[in-house]
Amino acid sequence: MRALPWVLVSVIIAIVLLIVAIVIGGAWLNSYIHSDAFKHEVETRAGQTLGGTVQIEKIDFSLTEGVELQGVVTQIDPQHANGQGALLVRAGSVNCSYDWMELFGHTLKLNGIAFKQPQIILTRQATAPASALPANASSPKTGSPGQPGASTPFQFILDWVKINDGTFSLRNEDGNSTIDLQGLNVYANTASFSSGGDVTGNIRIAKVGFVSGLRGTDFFTPFTYHQGTLLAKPLQATSFGGSLAGDYQLGVGPSILNLNAKGVDVAQFTNALASQSTAKLSGSLDWQSKWRNAETGALDGEGDAQLSGGKLSDVKMLQDLSNILKVKELYAPDISKAQTHFMVQNRQTQFTGLQLQSTIFNMTGDGTIGFDGGLNANLVLILTRDAMSKLPKEVASSFVQAQNGTGSIQFHVTGTISNPQTDLMQRLLLQNTQTQIQNVLNKQLNKFFNKKSNSPPDSDPNQNQSQPNNSLLNFLPGQGH
Repeated sequence: MRALPWVLVSVIIAIVLLIVAIVIGGAWLNSYIHSDAFKHEVETRAGQTLGGTVQIEKIDFSLTEGVELQGVVTQIDPQHANGQGALLVRAGSVNCSYDWMELFGHTLKLNGIAFKQPQIILTRQATAPASALPANASSPKTGSPGQPGASTPFQFILDWVKINDGTFSLRNEDGNSTIDLQGLNVYANTASFSSGGDVTGNIRIAKVGFVSGLRGTDFFTPFTYHQGTLLAKPLQATSFGGSLAGDYQLGVGPSILNLNAKGVDVAQFTNALASQSTAKLSGSLDWQSKWRNAETGALDGEGDAQLSGGKLSDVKMLQDLSNILKVKELYAPDISKAQTHFMVQNRQTQFTGLQLQSTIFNMTGDGTIGFDGGLNANLVLILTRDAMSKLPKEVASSFVQAQNGTGSIQFHVTGTISNPQTDLMQRLLLQNTQTQIQNVLNKQLNKFFNKKSNSPPDSDPNQNQSQPNNSLLNFLPGQGH
């Protein structure tokens, strides 16, 4: 029991000495950090690492908060990325954590960086010819940011990197934004990077927007970076009232983005695309898709889409067809189910195996839709037995009728989304006329053979040979009485 007071005294003395050492180290560190030499050292090493220029307006130090860089601007020129683009980063403040144990040796070791509300702008540029790039463009100098400073007591060995509430903008060559991210939060564990290990972390984005009008919210994914390959899996987000899921891989060869959707509100989706078409489509949309090089902004992929519980309205072609066929359900039909396979490439969407089901009709076909709104499709309209029973006989004869009572007719759609053109009306008229002529011919042939077989035996077969039989002409359009 007598030894207890001495133990307490020893602990108190050790704590006091430790505090004194930290205070002394902190005083030295505060003096060192505010020197021009330290500011220049940080700017130089960071610039060498990033392959560009780094400017810092002011540097402050807090024993509890760490080192704070204020007014940080980083400009990475296009040559650093072999002419692919220029990166600009602005941050009001950057907090750097430090290893306080190193203060005993009068050494500053920064081991973590947190960017607060940074603005990140990446501007794509056309690839420059190899001869136009400097010899060291693909291998920028890294300096010695990860090695102990030889001339100054400064080490830059990162264990982690954070971005808090940042923004990111991807711009094309003319400066217009193609992708915008808001509420960007990133955490990366970089402790094993210098030894060839994995960099792991996660990304959260409050809002994602594309120039096409597509958007998403509440994006989240964990990621792993290993020797030049980035894998983000699984991806999850919400978009137009539905959910998105998938994964992304970037490495050797084209990047691959698997993106699936469930329960997307079609009305919100189509309105966001600012289509010039007056047609309105509602319902719930699902799709499964795979995209290549999605980060370049050039759409290249394929997949399958399914629609359920939909309604189609304000389609002039269907309205005209409804009036001609006298089937009012065609004017604004309900779409119980629709599905198709699609392929997006070379600024156009090709759809195959279209199957659209409604209570009054079905539709199948294939075609293409250009990014400029151009249409080119071959479709087949199939009316149900109930719909066929409502058609005028002259119109019903234009359809190819099946044994189950349904009728089908092929037609072609051209023009644009805002002004589609179809030859369906001409096909109805032509096929109806052909059918009428065929019926007339059949009737006249039947009459001719029936009349000949019913002639009396004693009749003169040569009688009335000089009088032509004009009964067939009476049934042809524009002939007879």
